[in-house]
Amino acid sequence: MNRFAFALIGTLVIGAGLPAAGFAQTAAPPPGQSGTAPVTGMKPDRTTADRPTRQAMRQKEAELRQKRAACRKEAREQRISLLKRRSFMRGCMSR
Repeated sequence: MNRFAFALIGTLVIGAGLPAAGFAQTAAPPPGQSGTAPVTGMKPDRTTADRPTRQAMRQKEAELRQKRAACRKEAREQRISLLKRRSFMRGCMSR
């Protein structure tokens, strides 16, 4: 127990002595760039993308929903068990 207490106290003392660089604030953006959209990742976000990109994304999602529904219907018609249905859906969606 004493070793643990000394290790804990030592860690706290060392941590308190280090500079708090992790708590520093970032610099404010230049005045002309205050209205730019945030970077959300590799793909454009639904809220920040321009109108044609959002429409294309909606169209692609709608096509995937239709294809998924057709694959589910086919799985039900073939009476595929729940254990094998996931594998069937992957194959069906990749076709």
